[in-house]
Amino acid sequence: MKVINDRIANLITELRMNPNSFADAIGVKGPVVYNIIKGRRTKPSYDLLLKIISAYSKINTTWLLKGEGNIWIEEVEDVKDIPPILDVEVRITALLEDLAVTHVGDPLLHELSDLIKLLMEENNYHKSKILRLYEKNEKLMDVLREKLGLDI
Repeated sequence: MKVINDRIANLITELRMNPNSFADAIGVKGPVVYNIIKGRRTKPSYDLLLKIISAYSKINTTWLLKGEGNIWIEEVEDVKDIPPILDVEVRITALLEDLAVTHVGDPLLHELSDLIKLLMEENNYHKSKILRLYEKNEKLMDVLREKLGLDI
């Protein structure tokens, strides 16, 4: 049976996120989630679990806590149906769609949409770079732990 750390890692994968974007979505710092999914802590805190449950209302809490049942309470056709409360991209897309209705044919709206798309792509690029840095850091820490005989 998988431990809760593995289930949180599975949830992040299921949501097509990385540890940093998931941490942002639930309102914690990236290293907190990264340390949990890499097993450096035995289990996540109660507060972290509450944040996950609050951010993803369709998650099956029995699955999250015990590993029993399905990951979602009800059938989910697409993870996009389960946006986190703080999902900026979803919110921006919705606002642009609303503006498109009220400002039909406005050339500035198209320009704004292109700029936002560019910024989101750049943001995702930087998030992936940060994730790679965390992974390199973890590898370095593993080497140091092994060489120094530390259990941290």
